[in-house]
Amino acid sequence: MKSISFGKISIGLWIATVVILGYFFYFGSTSRSLDDRTAIHLTPAERQLVLTEMRALLTSVNGMLNGLAEKDYERAAKAADAVGMGLVASLEHQEKTILLKLPVEFKKLGFGTHEKFDEIAVKIRKKQDIHGLLKEMDELTRNCVACHASYKIELEENKK
Repeated sequence: MKSISFGKISIGLWIATVVILGYFFYFGSTSRSLDDRTAIHLTPAERQLVLTEMRALLTSVNGMLNGLAEKDYERAAKAADAVGMGLVASLEHQEKTILLKLPVEFKKLGFGTHEKFDEIAVKIRKKQDIHGLLKEMDELTRNCVACHASYKIELEENKK
């Protein structure tokens, strides 16, 4: 019998680790829910963080619409800025463990939504045509609708 070298075992374990991490990075900690959406399994604290972030997005959309309705462009732009990529950067430490649990399409949708808030803030500050801004906000809220139609957040089951 040939003996397998320590190096080959190490490389094999390294490859297995990369494959497993890649799997979780792409698919996350998910299952199919009863309503045929993708259920994302998070701890109670992680779930609360994601739901709080989603409520902040909705609050910002409302602030943007209110600011635009009152012709207060700076207030509308600040509402958009509040949940742009700056928010993502501020939550980076808290979200590191969550990111492995989220499927890649959810991450793309989420990051794209935050980037869209930043893009709209710039356009609001330039006082672009209100119809163009409403079209941008329509595209933005389609991300919200797509996310809620495709995903739900569930608590991880305690494995004992």
